[in-house]
Formats: sequence, structure tokens, C-alpha cells
Amino acid sequence: MSKPNGSTTNHEKVISVAVNVPLRRLFEYRLAADYPIPPQVGQRVTVPFGKQTKTGVILAISSFEDYHGDLPVEKLKFITSILDEQSLFGPSLLKLYQWMEKYYHAPPGEIWQTILPSELAKGKPAERSRDSIWQITQQGREALAGNQVAKNAIKQKLTLAKLNENRHGILHSRLADYDIQYTTLKTLAGKNWVLRDFIDALPIAHDQITNLPNNLVLTEQQTKAIQAISQSLEQYQTFLLFGVTASGKTEVYLRLIEQVILQGKQALVLVPEIGLTPQTLKRFKDRFNVNIVVLHSGLTDQQRLQNWLQAKSGDAQIIIGTRSALFSELFSPGIIIIDEEHDQSFRQQQGFRYSARDVAMVRASFENIPVVLGSASPSLESLINVDKNKVRRLDLTEKAQSQTDVKFRIIDLKKQSLINGLSRDLIAGIRHHLDAKSQVLLFLNRRGYAPVLLCHECGWSSLCQRCDIHYTYHHQSHYLQCHHCGSNRKAPTQCPQCQSEQVVPVGLGTERLAEAVTALFPDAKIARIDRDTTRRKSAMNDYVDAIKGGEIDILIGTQMLAKGHHFPNVTLVGLIDMDGALYSADFRAPEYAAQLITQVSGRTGRSSKAGEVIIQTHHSDHPMLSQIIHSGYATFAESAIEERVEAELPPHSFAAMFQAEAPFVDPVKTFLQDTKQILDRYSNLKVELLGPCPALYTKKAGKFRYQLFLQSVNRNQLHQLLSLTMNDIESLASAKKVRWRVEIDPVGDS
Repeated sequence: MSKPNGSTTNHEKVISVAVNVPLRRLFEYRLAADYPIPPQVGQRVTVPFGKQTKTGVILAISSFEDYHGDLPVEKLKFITSILDEQSLFGPSLLKLYQWMEKYYHAPPGEIWQTILPSELAKGKPAERSRDSIWQITQQGREALAGNQVAKNAIKQKLTLAKLNENRHGILHSRLADYDIQYTTLKTLAGKNWVLRDFIDALPIAHDQITNLPNNLVLTEQQTKAIQAISQSLEQYQTFLLFGVTASGKTEVYLRLIEQVILQGKQALVLVPEIGLTPQTLKRFKDRFNVNIVVLHSGLTDQQRLQNWLQAKSGDAQIIIGTRSALFSELFSPGIIIIDEEHDQSFRQQQGFRYSARDVAMVRASFENIPVVLGSASPSLESLINVDKNKVRRLDLTEKAQSQTDVKFRIIDLKKQSLINGLSRDLIAGIRHHLDAKSQVLLFLNRRGYAPVLLCHECGWSSLCQRCDIHYTYHHQSHYLQCHHCGSNRKAPTQCPQCQSEQVVPVGLGTERLAEAVTALFPDAKIARIDRDTTRRKSAMNDYVDAIKGGEIDILIGTQMLAKGHHFPNVTLVGLIDMDGALYSADFRAPEYAAQLITQVSGRTGRSSKAGEVIIQTHHSDHPMLSQIIHSGYATFAESAIEERVEAELPPHSFAAMFQAEAPFVDPVKTFLQDTKQILDRYSNLKVELLGPCPALYTKKAGKFRYQLFLQSVNRNQLHQLLSLTMNDIESLASAKKVRWRVEIDPVGDS
């Protein structure tokens, strides 16, 4: 497509492309005048980049006359190909990209790598695959009704029942959602009890959008919240639905979504963890007779692409996902809902760092639709935005059904003898609730068997040399793992230092707690739920079903259990060790601890049975504990905000952080000192510089890490300083010797 001797024609275009490289700039290319596809902003292209060919996104198109780049226009390389017939993105998502680039000061290609489904980022076609639908035949209905299915063919009977319940059929791509196996369907098809039809478009036309009449009576507060948000369905407004646990926030979401779908629009629902997706999906599918898709990292790349394309085409009316689902291109957006908005999982901690909650508010403003933030323990950022009239607060202070109040009890561990981390009072409490045929939840936010493996003779301890922190000991498989860099190795049976066999685990993790509880309550059915036991795709869903089915008496788990699960028969929650959460180098520690206690405590007292929470701590007089127990999270939040205002800490002030890492510490310090000197040139801007200083985990995965903090009470001046200096910082010779990033609104070490 190139012209002789690099000459140009008036009809050629200069195309600015975002390429996924760590540089804060676009790259210019020429597009041949006779290229058959007209260029549009938002199309993907392949371009020559060094010795490689990369996929990028068109972000600007200009004529030769308007080009003012560093290279002469005739020396620009030609675009290899345009991959899309038209832009993949509408005006709102393109505008959101521009806002994110400006606000987060991130490389353009890095942002697009986050926004695009990975298949599209690799250059795969943005094409819908042909799907198929499984339906029960008349013979299958007769077999099911006449008990013709063999008694031991349980899976066949369940599959027929599920197909019979779904009269429109079940898509092949959705079999996993219904726990249906393809092998079972093939067997049933051989008997002519089910049939499979291939389809080119998804069946989305239904007689009604809801499956069953909803006879649930709303509380007065739920009704008022729905009415308030309903009045803003045609405009942008952020609402904070501040509802105590079991106050019926999800029912408010469902009623609002029903209105949105009736208007012919789509609802985007974000949840903090993949583990919550199955129960959320089930509740939505039980309620709505429309096409619902999920978007999260547990899907294959192809599944995510197909679901993303369904959202883009409008074939999916409800999109449920984790934070990356926020970047779905929607055909007709109507509302964005963020459940458990306080959760730190909504903060991206790798690659392009962003807050899904904050970006969702900006996207909703561009789409001119409402966004609802729901939580029983809202972030201080959201509560301060309420004070600034940027967010409208709606309270749900009453439990929606006949749930009981929860009684709190603090056990002071000082001078107490413990049995593997359990006080005698907690053990007695567990026994009392088990005798009452109730379930018990024990919370310990530390997986593994023990946080340290120690030599009793010489004091040697298992240390990860790449991170300078202790390996966690996992007893069942007898290995050591660093929970920071992921490295692992077989646990020694002898001390590497003195060859003693007195190598003992020190401390308590969920694996060891489960072992101790099993010894104390041998007749109880016990389940441990953490990242080690839920690696299998459907494991978390299976555990939740078992808990709700009464198959488990005592559940032991980490933070995974604290988020939004409904366990009506859990009447006792025991927080085994709160001391680590109460004290931390992070000034946000009290807020996180208060949210954690509120959320974990919310797993009990969700039915007519009385609920109890027992908190074990060496700091029973901690003021936060007293506020949470006696006055609730709202009172704690008010005092915490006052403290932040007095100390001029975020979210009252605004912050950014430069972090650098390298295999040796000197280049890291040099780069941050050079960066500080550049920032110091603009002393007229009211921005305070703190550091450089070591990161909380100074060494991680073999790299030394230091940080430089920027803080200001004026957000505009903070961003002005970064805008004025980023090019100079990126051009530093010392920048080429380290890996560095800038993070806006940082929330701790990562």
C-alpha cells in the first residue's frame, strides 16, 4: 500500500494509535488512500512496531496538513490493517477513556488493554459465534412425569427437570450456569428426550420480563428508595443506598432493574468477587425472564468476548460482573449498580490502577443514567461525597423481613488460656449454638496452616528470600508458600540451619483452625472456605449450596465469607483474631476493620433465630470496637471522617504516589529523588511531597520498592503538577533503570 519513494497523496490520513506499551503517548501511522475500510475512532488496527506487529486502537484521525509530529509525514509507517468495519465503542465509552487518561495519567495503550476483552486485544475478530439451544421434547416430558428415568440416573433426572422449568430452552453457552453437563445431554438426546437446535441469534423475546409474580411486601424505606431513584432513571445522579445487612438492598435493585428493562434499556450490576456472582445470577434468573450474561475472570477468553458482544448488541438486558465488566459497551444503558461499594476488590491493583466505583460514577454521568452504590458499611469517600452533595444518601435502617437483632460480645484474650486460638467462652458458645441445631461461622483472615515455620532449637524461620517475609506453612500438602509473590517449595522436616527435627508451625491459619475445631467437635460437619479450597470452578457455589442445605455445621473461612452471602441458619459468628485488623501502618486500618466487622457480623441474625457475634481481641477497649457494637457503623464513620479532616488525610485531601522497583535499591532511590527534583520546580502549587521512603513491603518478588507521595487539599493543583511534569519524568535517564508507575488515590501497598 506504500507509495513510490515514500511519497504521499492528499487523500491519505494520519492515524494516531494507542499501542500497549508503557509510554504516555500515541503513535502516528499513515493510512493508504485506497484502503477499503474508512477509519473511525475506536476501531482496532494492526501496526508495525519495531520488529513486531501489534494490535492498537485508533484514537485520532487527521489530514497531512494538520500533522505536526516529530517525524516527517513521509517517514511514517503504514497501518497494516483495520480489523473492524466500524468503531467498537460508542461516544460515551470513548469519552470515558479520555477522562481516565487525563485523571489517572496512565499510558493510553495500558488503559485500552484493560478496557478491551483479551480476545479483542489480541486482534481476534469481534464476531458472535453461532450458539445452540437445548430443549426438552414431549417424550422427555412424558419420561419425567412417568418416572421412566432410572433411579440411579440422578443427573439425567435433574437435567430434564431444569429443561422442563425453562420452557424457552437453555443455551449451550449457559449450561454451566445450570450445572448441566454436556455428556448428560448427549445421553438424553440419544433417547430423544432432549433436542439441540443451532441458532444465529439469541432468543430474547419473551412473553413477560419477570418469571413469577412478586408478592414480597416492601418496607416503607425500600419503597421511598425505589421512588427516589425511579425519578432519576432518565438522568445522571449517584445514590448511596446505606442499608444495614438484611435490609433488602437487593430487592431495591431488582425493582429498579425491572423498570429499566421495561424502558428497553440495560442494567449493569457490579459485585466485588467472583464468588458472589453465582448467587447473584441465580437470584436474578429466578426473577427475570430475560437474557442475563456474566463477565468475570472465571470465564474463558472466548466466553467473555461473546458475553461482551451480547451486551454491545443489546441482546443481553442484564450484565453482572466484577470490576472489569464496567467497561462493557452497552447498546442502551439504563442504570449502573455497584453492590458492596466499599469493597477493596473494586480497586484494580495490577497494571492500570483505577477505582471501579469512581469510574462508574463518571461513566454514568456521560451516559446520563443513575448509578446506585449499595453497602451496609459505605466507604468514607462515598459518605464525604454525600456531605458535598455529590451523592444522595438513602437509608435502609430496618431489616426487610422477620430477622432478629444481633447481640455482640467481646472476649478479652489478655491472660486467657487458648486452645489453638479459641477461648473457652467461644468454645462454649459454639457448643450452645450447635446444640440448638444452628450453624456457626468462624472468621479468620489468614489462610494456610500457620504463618511461620520455626525451629524450636535455633530460632530459624522460613523466610521468602524474594520478599523478606515469612512463608506460610500449608500442612495438608506439606509445603511453604509466599502469599506475596506466590513462590512455594516443599516444607523441610529438619532445620536447614542446625538440622534439628524440632521444626514447628507458629501461629494460626484457617487450615490449622479447622483441624482444631474438628478435634473439639468431632461430630460436627466442618467446611473450610478460602482461596486454597475454592480453586475448582464451581467450588464456592457448591459450598454455598451445602451451607444453605444444612449439610455443614461449622464453616471456617476468610474474607470470602464476609461479602453478601445469605446464610439464614447461621446464628453465631466468631471473629477469631481481630488484633491485626485493628492496628496497621495504613491510616485506613480502622475503616477497613469496621467494615470487616460489620460485614462478617451481617452473616448472622438473618432469620427468626437470634444472632450472636463473639469478637476475640487483646484490645477490648479499642474505641472503634465500642462504636461499632454500641452505636453502629454510621456513628463510627462520622468520627472517622472528622479525624481525616483534622489530619488533612484522604478523602478530605487528595493523593498520588510514585512507586519504583528494581533488583537493586540504589536505582530506585535515584529515580525517585530525580522525580522529586522535577516536582519541586513547581513549588507555587500547593502540593506536599513525602519521601522517598520504603514501601510497606520493601522487597517483593526479588525487587526493592520505594515510594514518593504527593498530597494536596486541592485536587486540581495535584493533577496540574502531574500534567506539567510527567513528560520530563518519563524522559529521565534513571527512569529507564527501574520499573515505575504513578497511582492516583492510592489505597495502600500492592
